[in-house]
Amino acid sequence: MHRIVASKGIPVQHAPYEEISAPAEYLPLIKTAELEADAHQAFRRWRGRAPIAVHEGGPTFVLRYADVERLSSDPRLRATETGIAQQRGLAEGALYDFFEHGMLTANGESHERRRLPMSRAMASRLVNEVRSHTRECAETLIDDLSKERQSEFVSSFAALLPVYTLARVLGIPRGDEAVFSHDVLQLSKFFRPDSTDRDTAASTTAAENIYEYLKDLVQARRENPATDLVSAFASATDDGALSEVQIISQLVQLLIGGTESVRATIVAMTANLLLKKDQWRAVCQSPKLIPAAVKETMRYEPGIAGLVRIVAEPIEIGRSLLSPGSLVVLSIMSAMRDETVFPAPDVFNIHRDVSVGRNLGFGSGAHRCVAEALAQAELEETLAVLTRRLPSLRLEEIPVLKGFIFTRDPTSMCVSW
Repeated sequence: MHRIVASKGIPVQHAPYEEISAPAEYLPLIKTAELEADAHQAFRRWRGRAPIAVHEGGPTFVLRYADVERLSSDPRLRATETGIAQQRGLAEGALYDFFEHGMLTANGESHERRRLPMSRAMASRLVNEVRSHTRECAETLIDDLSKERQSEFVSSFAALLPVYTLARVLGIPRGDEAVFSHDVLQLSKFFRPDSTDRDTAASTTAAENIYEYLKDLVQARRENPATDLVSAFASATDDGALSEVQIISQLVQLLIGGTESVRATIVAMTANLLLKKDQWRAVCQSPKLIPAAVKETMRYEPGIAGLVRIVAEPIEIGRSLLSPGSLVVLSIMSAMRDETVFPAPDVFNIHRDVSVGRNLGFGSGAHRCVAEALAQAELEETLAVLTRRLPSLRLEEIPVLKGFIFTRDPTSMCVSW
C-alpha cells in the first residue's frame, strides 16, 4: 500500500499511472502547468487511472465522485483552522482572527458551538428575504448597465450583486453599503487563487475596517433589534457562549463564503448559457428551467474548486493511504464531471436528469454549508432577472475560471445587448 507522507503529501517515489493496473507504490503526479492549462482535462486524465493524484505543490487531490462524497463527511478529515493563514504569513490581526475564531475553519466542539447560533438565526423566512434582496439589487445594477450597450460583466454585475445582497440581508444601512461592500471585495482578494502579498496587505486593512463596523452594528442591534440577520444572530448569541471576536468572525466567514463562490457561479452560469444560445433562449422562454440551469452550472463549472482538509487519522483510498497531517483537496471540479455518475459530463446541458448526482460543492456532514439554501435562492433570482431584463444578452468575451484548489476567480467577461 502506498503511503502519502504527512510533511508535504508527496510520496518518496512518484510517476504517472500509465494504466489502472500500475503498481501500488506509484501515484499520479499532477503538475501546476497542466492544471493551469486545463484543469478539467487534467482531472479527467488522471481520474480514470487512479482515485487520487498528488500535486507537485504538496496537497493530494481526491478525484472521484464516490470518494469525494464519502470523505466530505468523514470525521477523519478536519478543517484547516489557521493553517491557510499561517501559510500566507499571518500570525495575528483581524484577518488571522477570522480563521482562528470562525466556524468554517474550526473542528469539533468549537465548530458546533460557533455554528449553532448561525443556524438558529437563519430561519426559513430568510430564503424569501434573500430572493427579494437579490431581485432588488439585480434590478438596480441592470438599470445602471442599461445606460450603455456593452459592459464588463464581472466587475459591473457579478462581483457586486452577492456583496450588495448580503449587505441587505445583514441589515447594513443603505448609506453604508458602498463603503462596506468595497471592504468586503478587498477582503475577498486574499482568498483568490492568484492573491499577492499586496492583496494580503489590502485584505488585512479591509478586515480591520469590517471588524470595527460589525462590532458597532452588533451592539446597536442588541440595543435596538431589527428584522435583519445581524439582529437575529445577536439575539442567538445572547447566552455569552461566543466572544465578541467569535461573533464577528462568523458574520465575516458568511460574507466570504457567500460572495466569492456566488460571483464565480454567476459568471459561469451566464457565460455557459450564452455559449449555448438554444439553452439561453429556453430559460428566457420558460423560467421553470432556472433551477435546473443553476444546478447544471454548479456541476459543470463550480464556484468552489475543492474542499481543503487535513488528515487526522489514516484513510485508505484504493491501494493508497492518506497519512495524518497530509493536506487533502476533495476536488469538486473533478467529482462533478465523473463519467461514472454523469453521462457526457463535459457537455453543459440544463436538460439533463436532475436526479443524477447531488451537488458536492456545499460539503456534507458537520461542515455542510449553513447558507446552502440562500446561495441557491440568490443564483435562481439572479438568472430570473437577467433573462427577463436582458433576453438579447450576447457574449463578446469568453471568461475563464482560474483556480483548482479552493476558490475560483473569473477573468473578464464582456457582454452586449
